[in-house]
Amino acid sequence: MPLTDEVILMLAIAGLYLYDSALLLHCNEGILVPKGKDDWAVRFGFDDARILGKDVFIPNPFLPHRPLFRLSWAFEGGAAEGTADWTARRNALDPLAPLVWGMALALFVCLPLGFFTTLADRMLIAGILLLYLNIGAALLWLWLHRATFGLSGKQFAALAFESLVCSPFALNLVRTVSLKMPVTEDLAHAARRLQKADGWNTTRATLVARLDEAIEGEDDDTPRMLAMREHRRSLT
Repeated sequence: MPLTDEVILMLAIAGLYLYDSALLLHCNEGILVPKGKDDWAVRFGFDDARILGKDVFIPNPFLPHRPLFRLSWAFEGGAAEGTADWTARRNALDPLAPLVWGMALALFVCLPLGFFTTLADRMLIAGILLLYLNIGAALLWLWLHRATFGLSGKQFAALAFESLVCSPFALNLVRTVSLKMPVTEDLAHAARRLQKADGWNTTRATLVARLDEAIEGEDDDTPRMLAMREHRRSLT
């Protein structure tokens, strides 16, 4: 049975949202994500699904309001310890959360009700109004606070254009802005400092596994090899 135009449109909306949220990460990069009220998780890309030598990372599609922070770590170790206020970072974009959920409600509840129920045009109009009211409010808030997030006028204009022209991209506003925030702290150090014991043990195991992979590809007895082995000992 052929797909109707309405079904194709809903699939396109979901696909554009997922496409825009996906990231390509180097093997020494991870994503720091808030977890609960005071904990953090570290997520890595799929190392068995690489594109151009990078790992594909897709954030949880059901949590568009959570910020993402991209951090890297040096296989050789020796990175300076960071003192970033991660509590402030994780809360900085909280005002955008209800607006993002308003967009999600418009796209994935109001539009399907308009397409596939007898509510039809009334729900479609309500969904479009709700969608663009929330996008407009989110962009206005970002414009007023752009200095806080280091957004230049050109960067904001590009973000606004994408959000208005392709509304599924607007669902990723929190993620897009948080990923642009500069981070100098090493991933390994930040995870050790911020995560609880169980979370850090899981992260450490992944870091060690990736470090082992890098060690296997390095020539023996080079300064880099020796540094990586020493870093591995410090992690374990």
